[in-house]
Amino acid sequence: MTENPLLPQRIPRILLFLGTVGLLLFVCIQLLPIFAVSSPEDPDNQASASVISRETADKKALALAEERFGGATEAPHTVHQSDSLLYGYLSKENKLTDFAHTYDARFPTDTFQSQVNTKYGELFVYTHMESGRIVGWRLFPVGDDRTKASSRYVSEWTKLQFARKTAIAEGFRSTDLRDGQVNGNVATFEPKSYKMEEAQLRLQVTVQALDRSGTLTAISYHAAFEAPSGYIVNVKSQDKLAASLSLFGSLLMNALLFLLAIIMAIRTRRSTSFRRGLLLAGLFLLFYVVNNYNMADGIRASYGERPNAETLTVAGLLFSNLFTALMAISVWFSLIGGDGIWRRDGRRLWARYREPGYGDHVWRAMKLSYPLALAMLGAQSILLYSLDRSIGSWSTTSVESSPYNFAIPLLYPLLAWCAAISEEALYRLFGIALFTKLFRNKFIGCLLPTIIWALGHVTYPVYPSYSRLIELTIVGLLFCWLFLRYGFIAAVFTHAVLDTLLMAFDLITIGSVVNWLAALFYLVLPVGIAWVLRTITNRRMNAAGG
Repeated sequence: MTENPLLPQRIPRILLFLGTVGLLLFVCIQLLPIFAVSSPEDPDNQASASVISRETADKKALALAEERFGGATEAPHTVHQSDSLLYGYLSKENKLTDFAHTYDARFPTDTFQSQVNTKYGELFVYTHMESGRIVGWRLFPVGDDRTKASSRYVSEWTKLQFARKTAIAEGFRSTDLRDGQVNGNVATFEPKSYKMEEAQLRLQVTVQALDRSGTLTAISYHAAFEAPSGYIVNVKSQDKLAASLSLFGSLLMNALLFLLAIIMAIRTRRSTSFRRGLLLAGLFLLFYVVNNYNMADGIRASYGERPNAETLTVAGLLFSNLFTALMAISVWFSLIGGDGIWRRDGRRLWARYREPGYGDHVWRAMKLSYPLALAMLGAQSILLYSLDRSIGSWSTTSVESSPYNFAIPLLYPLLAWCAAISEEALYRLFGIALFTKLFRNKFIGCLLPTIIWALGHVTYPVYPSYSRLIELTIVGLLFCWLFLRYGFIAAVFTHAVLDTLLMAFDLITIGSVVNWLAALFYLVLPVGIAWVLRTITNRRMNAAGG
């Protein structure tokens, strides 16, 4: 049997050069445009924005509830909300900066959404993330009094005039509101002077009496630009395609890989051990469950204006944790099965803790991971730039992964280790071994698990949906080369460093000294892990030798 992958004591100059070039490419292609061209509400572009706290948004929501709806009966719950359709359209048309300068102050794409329980029902209040200005609200009325009051006849003209009065109080001019239509209790205006490319502003005010007195109240006020119908149809079609690719190309294939991992773990049990991977699978499970709870508000925000959002969020968390447990089991069997196949075929791509030189192997793998991660980052930047120029790719916002929806933002980079452990175990250690054995061709053995891995990312908010398939297939093949050349531990470290760099930047953009320090901690964490493992194993070997 061959030894573990031979790693150089010093970082090769070529890797240092590639890492430096990769860092420069990342800064020039991805970072500089963010600072030069940014939308104030973009959660990924907060370099210079001063975002209010959730507590401030809570106070604004409570004040509105007191002013219009008799006050709150319990504390509000605030999440970051985003109009991903509009943001995506503006991004595609390169109009984010123009929109930010012209309309953002009154009609932001991103807001804080506060859910408040009032005596009249569930109230949703939307607050500008920088200025703290209330930019919209919606009440879901409940109660017998509301039902009786709403049955009283109110003319459409009266509703229209009341809606105009509300809109003027919110900053519109009377000349903007000349044309209006009433459908039921909803008055709709489309001021012609408010346009951005094909996106048109639409103002809707719902007018209704809430009690027996019959006094009219604006129970909802929504003023926002709407992306053109052609764009919306295109995005929905892309989302449908992405969902199909993810289901048949990733989810079902991952289930098949799970079953095959169990089979191969049993068949190769004499070449490996079922204790292998327990620690890594356990860490994956722990970190991922922590991440699920940390991102609970992202789940809640994804439900939008749903009075039962809290109940749906709890159900979503239970499902997520159950799925995470299955993933952890899959990771464990992939580690066992993958290691067993490689060792049975005479290769040690995953060094064992008690093998000679383990500590030094881990230390050298860690040192290689930083320039390798920077080189990968540069390659990814070139790919993103090329896709943007060739097929016109664009991205939009996602409230599920928004840093502003994290309960504790500084826990976010733990997800980098979840991705590194699970993806390198399933798609590299096990996937390459399995498909190479099946097809007796190393390139096909690398390509097939890489495509499955890439298909698992096509539902991300990047369009066209196949652009991520192209990008990650190429990046995945680079990871395959890295794994085969330097081994599993180096691949895990590199993957973790790469994702940590991106997630640490999110922490930095949120602001605060704590997040800055947390970002620094996560960036040097691989050094600490490798140092501890090297120290412990070297002491054990010295003690055994002495």
